[in-house]
Amino acid sequence: MGNAVVSGCELLRSIAADTGGTAARALGALTAPIRIQIVGRAGVGRTTVARLLAAAGLGDVTESGAVDAPGSADPELDGDVVVHVLSGPARTPDLETLRRAPREVTVALVNKADLQPSWATALVVAAECEAETDVVTLPIVGADDVGPEPDGRADALAAVAAAVEVARARRSCAALAAIAQGAARGPEREVLEQYLRSDEAVRLAVRAADAAGTGAGGRRRRTLAARRAQVRAW
Repeated sequence: MGNAVVSGCELLRSIAADTGGTAARALGALTAPIRIQIVGRAGVGRTTVARLLAAAGLGDVTESGAVDAPGSADPELDGDVVVHVLSGPARTPDLETLRRAPREVTVALVNKADLQPSWATALVVAAECEAETDVVTLPIVGADDVGPEPDGRADALAAVAAAVEVARARRSCAALAAIAQGAARGPEREVLEQYLRSDEAVRLAVRAADAAGTGAGGRRRRTLAARRAQVRAW
């Protein structure tokens, strides 16, 4: 949805150039990069996962300080998307972090899955974390210098990409709400009302509703069902 949003705002871009104000702020929110925040305890491979996501071009990837670090407060979960990295079964600090994270835009990755006794074990570890937190959790081998497949990277990148879509959808909804508020009063009222009636605004609203609602939810349910079947198969 990200590229579609950026390339699908030509009318709003034109209005923003002419009037500034509400339209310019909405355009800025819609086209700004999605910030993917990497969190986790020390030693779990946050930097490795950050490099992988950055290379995939999914958003503006930033690595926060370690969770449960002695003498330091846990990082605030303020990313558009939160990726929590583990390196084994979830510990209390992991569970506490994931329970306070925004569900639909959070993904947990069990890194160093190659160090588990088997890939089946890694899948079980991920499933147990997901059951505890209701956050999509996947095993992954983030390092490059390891053995053959499976490495879980494709599934992990797909899960983060889905969270990015939801984050974009939320921005779109907020931007359209701000435009509607501006259309209710102020000097830009007429042009903003016209924009809200435009095909561009309708397409933006439909894409946002699909990503934030039944589209994302349906994809998530199908992904979970497939993963549970994979666990049983192993």
